Amino acid sequence: MTNLEKMNDLVGASASVNEVINWAYANRIHLSGLSGCEPFEDMDNSVMRFYERKDTLLVDDDEFKLWELFLGSDFVA
Repeated sequence: MTNLEKMNDLVGASASVNEVINWAYANRIHLSGLSGCEPFEDMDNSVMRFYERKDTLLVDDDEFKLWELFLGSDFVA
């Protein structure tokens, strides 16, 4: 299951990557703070593991790219 699939599962939606990125931008939610938002508390391990990856350093200053990579990554329980 990807992080996108898990997020959709948690809210009962079927949002696309772009829709989630637009939602995060409109609500000023940075990826690093996702697990502090209800109902995404279960995403904490996924966010932490994602930031441990070396490829996140290459796009750390591009929040849109971070979200895109994160949403396509595997969910970590």
